[in-house]
Amino acid sequence: MRKKSIVHDDPITFEVVRSDLYAICEEMKSVMMRASFSPLLSLSADLSCAILDHRGDVVAQGNDIPVHLGAMPFSAKGILESFALDSWKPGDAVLSNDPYSGGSHLPDMTLLSPIFDASSVVGFSASRVHWPDVGGSAAGSSSVTDEIVKEGIRVPPVKIIKAGEPDRGLWTLLFANVRVPHDRVGDFQAQIACNARGVERVSEQITRYGGAQMRRIFSETQDQSQHMINTILDKIPDGTYRAVHHLDGDGFTEDAGNGPFGISVMIEKRARRLCFDFTGTDKQAKGPINSPFAVTASVCYYTMLALAGGAVPPNSGAYRGIEVVAPEGSLVNPVYPAPVVAGNTETSNRMVDVLLDALAPAIPERAVAGSYGCAGVFALGGWDAVRGGRFVHYETIGGGMGASAQGPGIDGHRVHMGNTMNLPCEAIEASMPLRIDAYELIDESGGAGRYAGGRGVCKVIRALTDDIEFSLLYERGLHPAPGMLGGEAGRCARFAMEHVDGTKTALSSKTVGCRLMKGEGLWIETAGGGGWGEPHEPDD
Repeated sequence: MRKKSIVHDDPITFEVVRSDLYAICEEMKSVMMRASFSPLLSLSADLSCAILDHRGDVVAQGNDIPVHLGAMPFSAKGILESFALDSWKPGDAVLSNDPYSGGSHLPDMTLLSPIFDASSVVGFSASRVHWPDVGGSAAGSSSVTDEIVKEGIRVPPVKIIKAGEPDRGLWTLLFANVRVPHDRVGDFQAQIACNARGVERVSEQITRYGGAQMRRIFSETQDQSQHMINTILDKIPDGTYRAVHHLDGDGFTEDAGNGPFGISVMIEKRARRLCFDFTGTDKQAKGPINSPFAVTASVCYYTMLALAGGAVPPNSGAYRGIEVVAPEGSLVNPVYPAPVVAGNTETSNRMVDVLLDALAPAIPERAVAGSYGCAGVFALGGWDAVRGGRFVHYETIGGGMGASAQGPGIDGHRVHMGNTMNLPCEAIEASMPLRIDAYELIDESGGAGRYAGGRGVCKVIRALTDDIEFSLLYERGLHPAPGMLGGEAGRCARFAMEHVDGTKTALSSKTVGCRLMKGEGLWIETAGGGGWGEPHEPDD
């Protein structure tokens, strides 16, 4: 007897509800952006929303941040290990940011809210939001440290809202450990509202179709994505594919190409299985470039979805054919107390280039040259005398995407594991003692080729007051984005502090502990993408 399936028995209802689940995620995002206090959230959208099933697997997700969403099930399962299903009540919410319990890095706060039918938990409304500051040793909580306790407040799974009422003790503890509590409270209240909207909308569907039917739709939505991924896997030849790349360094030591910051991958394709084996990757670093296992897995999931060309609805079903082997204590699976803040932003993006490089011989028609290789994080903070309070600014900047057989790389864009929007200069200048003197594409920074790599970006931030601390976390300062199939490498990233007299001091791609005085400028030039194909080859 054929297993009862809503896809076959009632495909119209299935597609209507499945599509609505993805629309709910977008509505949640809209609530978050409209209600949040921080420009990083309200304008740049460094946040992600999802609907999960009762096991913590992703059913639907917004068009948000890949590194957030691939790691979401790991956080959810870590939360469910602490809070069993039968312990949840309507109106509860659990908060966690712990990279050693499925999180990505400390600034990414994950909030889970249960969705019930008449008797039990059907699923969860989930959001992962980047808080611009969670304490730690430097403003913006994204800097070079040698252990995670210095990166900010670490929140293991805690039930911060119980039956609709905040736990005031936890609330007080949390916001006593951030630099601008007023803004963080506003952002968190927006996150609560975001989750509540997801609960409300899915509950409406449960009322209409019933809990049992929604559970079937949740399950078959994932099955459908698995089936679609299988058709992609069928097109990849069986075989073993390898690549090794090196990171710039960890903020304490730089790597010129043969140092202790190598990422090695062997990808084995057999039938409808892909095994990403990082055996041979160097040991975890002293500095914050270590990638938690959830982030490493996210990179593998994203790469598979990218090869699918956006044709597969992303959820946990799409990841069932993927195995990730990451040696414990390595750069791609560190152990406590390794710092990890840049693993989520910088290392993750560099890992995508490693995987695409390895897979290029298997799928040359989908091969992509190296990209600018990071999120491009800078953070500033200090005292704003005009506005009478402390300020913190966290921002990511785009760079050049690698070219491919489809055409030139995209200029000045967040690529791969990040998907944030451009943050307008006017928003920064209106709320902080900073002036943006330049924000422009860098000509000829992309590698030459039949198709040129995307151009990097130059941004110059001028201090309008004294004693502004800043941190940089970037990549490709030493290792340019490689070209593909004869294409040339892109230009390396460059960083400098401009003094009042006009002279400049070069900075590392991992810089911490520096301060700008009034009139001084921070120069950031992100890397260009690699070119594709021989530069002299005619365009057919």
